[in-house]
Amino acid sequence: MRRVKAIAWPCALLLLLAGCFWRSYGARLAMHADLLVAMAQKGTDLVDTDRFTPENLSELHYPLDRARAFAADAAHRSGDDPPGSLRAFQALLAAYGEFCDAADRARHETGTPHAAVHEATDRVRQRAAEVHEALASEGRA
Repeated sequence: MRRVKAIAWPCALLLLLAGCFWRSYGARLAMHADLLVAMAQKGTDLVDTDRFTPENLSELHYPLDRARAFAADAAHRSGDDPPGSLRAFQALLAAYGEFCDAADRARHETGTPHAAVHEATDRVRQRAAEVHEALASEGRA
């Protein structure tokens, strides 16, 4: 009987910790989505004023790296059936990565219109809106 208790206690703790992740999942996902939109806008503003530097690129990549780590953890925890909000978030990560690439390309083209950066920023906003819509439909907003 003691052996069963010794095994049951860690299993119960793991289930409790897994439940904590999903309880905060919606708020954390929304926070990552909002931060990516804000960073895309900041990057766009820097590109538009020809003040985008290589240091800014690493600043833009940091929240992407953190968001990717969160998405990987959520994907691992969700198994074979990830929630729609996570799939929408993964599309947002791809759009934000494309934005970072467009901003880096624009850095080399100072003094020219940066339509590609603005289009990439618009895609980031749209994908973030889709994340929020998915969270709302799942009751996690």
